[in-house]
Amino acid sequence: MKLRRLGRTNLEVFPIAFGGIPIQRVDEDTAIKIIRRAIELGINLIDTARGYTDSEIKIGKALKGIDKKVYLSSKSQNRTKDGIYEDVKTSLRNLGVEKIEIYHIHGVNNREAFNKIFEPDGAYYGLLKAKEEGLIDFIAVSSHSNDILADLIATDKFDVIQVSYNFIEREPEEKIFPMALEKDIGIIAMKPMAGGVIPNPKLALKFALQKEFLVPDPGIESIKELEEDVEIAMNLTPLTDEEWKEIEKTIEEMGSTFCRKCDYCQPCPVGIPISTVIRSESFLKRLPDETIRRGWFYDAYLKAQNCTKCGTCMTRCPYNLPIPDLIEKNIATVREYLGE
Repeated sequence: MKLRRLGRTNLEVFPIAFGGIPIQRVDEDTAIKIIRRAIELGINLIDTARGYTDSEIKIGKALKGIDKKVYLSSKSQNRTKDGIYEDVKTSLRNLGVEKIEIYHIHGVNNREAFNKIFEPDGAYYGLLKAKEEGLIDFIAVSSHSNDILADLIATDKFDVIQVSYNFIEREPEEKIFPMALEKDIGIIAMKPMAGGVIPNPKLALKFALQKEFLVPDPGIESIKELEEDVEIAMNLTPLTDEEWKEIEKTIEEMGSTFCRKCDYCQPCPVGIPISTVIRSESFLKRLPDETIRRGWFYDAYLKAQNCTKCGTCMTRCPYNLPIPDLIEKNIATVREYLGE
């Protein structure tokens, strides 16, 4: 198995990382079995976040007694120096380790967040402090905005980036990948299966793996999924003509309704978090039931019901999505899930 070098970190990692979002949905014993099986199969990079409820805790318990080297990646949405520094220490306790290799400032998706993290008391300097104290090795950042991510890369302050990339969201190929490669920044590709909405997830993962300079980060919540993903990675072949035809067909079918999370549609006049609402299908597949019924996702669902179909969002969307119709459709999907 040819490992992949994660940019200037010089970490040699398995071709896919273990995405820690879905293990929120399974019980602790099941999560531990999945993680340990992943390590047994060769996966040596596990990615999680402070915001993924008990994901860090489950990973920490799975790592107890493991004698193989496993690299850890976590994240915090805290924007202050002291706040993210304390989150690093919380992550260390949860994961049961003395050091975390990669720590991200999580979800820097807009200009306000970009400016905040670089203020004198901003999150970047909290991670710099953690690095100086040996609590983390590498400072990283994740973003759903390619424009903001380009500016983050240009600062040359990050060793690793995490970017949405799949065969529908191919925009990073134009600017993000060349910029990151020029600076030798490691690239983790989140959402390689578009959050679970691409009909053929195996093909989606195979597509992402064609770029040997990045490490896809699929979310995994069963041993069956895990073993299928590992098999694709270990027996990777070029995409066939038939597979390209299937990709093109899927893009054609999904392209008119697929949200890229750019948030150019914002702000909504009635405060709807549009990109969250119109990606409900993905969240219903990945989030714990409690978050869907009582957390931030449920709050977004309630706000969506205030949509007036004014059409302001549609005038801003660079992909010409029928946003009011998509909001209505996703409200119905969530309502059915909730049994309302």
